[in-house]
Amino acid sequence: MKGLVKFALGMEGVGLKEMPEPTPKNGELKVKVLAAGICNSDIHAIHDERSVTMPVIMGHEYVGEVVECCGDVGDFKVGDWVVSLPACYSCDECYLCKEGLVTLCKERKSIGSHRDGAMANYVVVPAKYSFKISDKAKTLEEKINYALSEPLACMVRGVYEKIEVKPGDTVVVSGPGIMGQLAVQLFKERGAYVILSGLPADAEKLALAKELGADCCVTNFDELVKAVYANNPKGADITCDCTGVTPALENCMKVIRPMGTHLQIGLFGGKVPFRLDYFFDREVNYIPSNSSSVSSWSITLKLLDEGKVKLAPFISKRFALDDWQKGIESVLSKEAYKVILLPDNKF
Repeated sequence: MKGLVKFALGMEGVGLKEMPEPTPKNGELKVKVLAAGICNSDIHAIHDERSVTMPVIMGHEYVGEVVECCGDVGDFKVGDWVVSLPACYSCDECYLCKEGLVTLCKERKSIGSHRDGAMANYVVVPAKYSFKISDKAKTLEEKINYALSEPLACMVRGVYEKIEVKPGDTVVVSGPGIMGQLAVQLFKERGAYVILSGLPADAEKLALAKELGADCCVTNFDELVKAVYANNPKGADITCDCTGVTPALENCMKVIRPMGTHLQIGLFGGKVPFRLDYFFDREVNYIPSNSSSVSSWSITLKLLDEGKVKLAPFISKRFALDDWQKGIESVLSKEAYKVILLPDNKF
């Protein structure tokens, strides 16, 4: 089979290679991959900004069909369509694993970075950290959307599990990329008044956010200040940075109310020149949210099953696995919300 492999440092250390088909062990599923998303963390891996065990097939955002089961896999069967929590190999013994927080286990190994991932014809995953998608997804087109369920699960953990959101809360979301767009939908589902902050160049993205429920969209700091204090004289109850860019975090701190909550979703990817006393000045609750937990997935799939979150608008470009370089270039140039690779070229 073909797989997109990270085998050495730098961009030149990534390439399409012929790989042996994986064989599932007890408790594992062999999955034929329909679609795999390119995540910004994949870009960080390509640029050697995150830990990777080389050589490894990349990709952790995917949807596919079970083609083989091995041993005790619960109620999974051949023909099921599934998605998986990326950090699906861990010690299974520590308190974090027992609470479903496997991403935080010091022994955890994620597909796509420590174990072979989904940018290939097939991937093997543990059944215990895999989840069936809704039977309502009948067509391949409907199933492809679930390749974006993993970033949604990450946002669900932050918005639903890490912080308290009360109906009527004033929320500022910074960054109209895919994570920001998902954040808007989730905060609206929880009853908040949502202000999305972007740049003048983000006009189309902000227009989409309005269609998906954003109450207000702004393109500069002055507009942000006016929008926040017009809705809540105390300031924003919650700010959520989906950019991982220092000026965005600083703007959040300038509009958050005393004892407000900041949710950090965006990954900075390096040292950040930032005045930490912003948190001290207003006694801000700074809450980072890293990936998803087991419980995040049940919430995620329920929201999708009930049609309360839309994913289809964010699949901007599709490429055959052979054209992976075009996909990476589209992500680097910020031309797309989400780029997906299709190993079997099923467009």
